[in-house]
Amino acid sequence: MQPIMSLNLPAKLVLSMTWLLLPLACLAGEAPATADIHVCIDAGGHVAYQSMPCANGQRTRAVRSYRAQAVDPALATRTREIEREMDQRNRGASTARTPRANGSAKRAPDPCKAAKAKRKATLDRVGLKRNYDLLSQLDREVWEVCKGF
Repeated sequence: MQPIMSLNLPAKLVLSMTWLLLPLACLAGEAPATADIHVCIDAGGHVAYQSMPCANGQRTRAVRSYRAQAVDPALATRTREIEREMDQRNRGASTARTPRANGSAKRAPDPCKAAKAKRKATLDRVGLKRNYDLLSQLDREVWEVCKGF
């Protein structure tokens, strides 16, 4: 039999990868509910991770058994509720709207964008006659409004 993995990877990395792959394997229709990973070392010291027992000429370092656990229905339901709530929050948070007299909604102006636009307009107006003090003042105003750039 061929080993699952015969790369020189750290054992923790490969075993953590099996934790990621095991639930996917258990979701497949023919996959067993348990899996045994045999850690084998050959004469050259190379480590192989495989699903079958070690071959002749290899020694067994460890055999790890993993059992798939059933999904908790209460946890799955709660997760779906949280995802639905987060979707609703994120959908509503993308634009700030203020009611108008005629019933339609208008986006509230973004103070950060306004400060950046003011800085750009001032720099365009001044052109190459800008100096350090002017740049510092404009950047400070943007920094205060935007809490950074």
